[in-house]
Amino acid sequence: MKNFLKDNLKELINIFNQNNFECYVVGGAIRNYLLNIPIYEFDLCTNAHPKYIKSLFEKHINIGEKFGCIKIHFKGDWFEITTLRIEKEYIDFRHANYIKFINSPYEDSLRRDFTINSIYYDGNKLIDPMLGTNDIKNKLLRVIGDGNIKFKEDPLRILRCIRFKSELDFNIEYLTLLALKNNFNLIINLSKYRINEELKKIFKGVNFIKSIQLLNLLNFFSLVSNKEVKLFNINSLINSVTDFHLRIFCLFYFHSKISDNLIFQILESDYNINKKKMIEIKKVYDAIKNFQNNKLFIKKIILKENYKFSLKIILIISHYIDKMILKIFYKIKWGYSPLKFKHINLNTQNFVKNKKDVIKYNKYLITLLHLKPSLNEYNTLIHLIKFFKP
Repeated sequence: MKNFLKDNLKELINIFNQNNFECYVVGGAIRNYLLNIPIYEFDLCTNAHPKYIKSLFEKHINIGEKFGCIKIHFKGDWFEITTLRIEKEYIDFRHANYIKFINSPYEDSLRRDFTINSIYYDGNKLIDPMLGTNDIKNKLLRVIGDGNIKFKEDPLRILRCIRFKSELDFNIEYLTLLALKNNFNLIINLSKYRINEELKKIFKGVNFIKSIQLLNLLNFFSLVSNKEVKLFNINSLINSVTDFHLRIFCLFYFHSKISDNLIFQILESDYNINKKKMIEIKKVYDAIKNFQNNKLFIKKIILKENYKFSLKIILIISHYIDKMILKIFYKIKWGYSPLKFKHINLNTQNFVKNKKDVIKYNKYLITLLHLKPSLNEYNTLIHLIKFFKP
């Protein structure tokens, strides 16, 4: 467990310990480490009062001192650190009116959202007051305490729950799911910005289709747009194009009976799709409307758009209208259809120690070459595989 801490983080924890304070890594970093997935940031908590935190570190920013939140700079990195606390009397569906700083990780864990996010690490051992490690092993999302209370305190937790379901491919524990359903309408109290930020993350998750199906069952899309939006056949939603704006366009265009004009209106007003991305959506829309199963149609797209975007257009048409068009596209673009392992200008077996991983390396290279064919050169490919870890 010690190996997952960076050296400067170990030193930072030691500084607190040397000054008779406790300091813990908490939340997403611990969860991701236990799941063996990438860690993007480290959140810390301590029993030191904010004024003592500021006295220990010269470079700091008050990002919410009232709530015990200070951002500190230490040896090249910024870390967000929060004083352990109790919270009560939530207002505005977000913030607590009553806050008390405490010493106990157990009491602090009671204010957190899900058991998997309430695991603490002091640099030597795990502290798991809510048995989050068990839920990680069982792939369960369980709210801490009474879900009806927790979701009323902050409705964003409802969307975070569905986001974790998508990202981690976890199931939602029964009582948590029941509370989520009973309180789902509370999301109308959230800003569109916060809703869309969570929705973007949901769309990026490995289990996004099941999460979108759940949102549809809970009437999410009607609530956001304040219009009747019924979706169907979501299990066939495109997954080969990952851009949020294109995925949500496909969701409404191919999986609902909403009129075309209303789709554009909803995307702009309710999902904050900016002008640049709306232009891309309209290009996809025009290609769909003018689709013809011939080489001339594909050549026109290739001439008008860069390779990356033309591929996205073709992938959408291939997924929803005509599967054969993708092979024709590759043949026109490269002279063969589609790109196969034998077309890689490198024998991967000569550079991979574990021969069982050869196919994984080849798939990695194929993905890159689909996006940028010019990378298909021997010396470039050697360089690329050095950074790939299957």
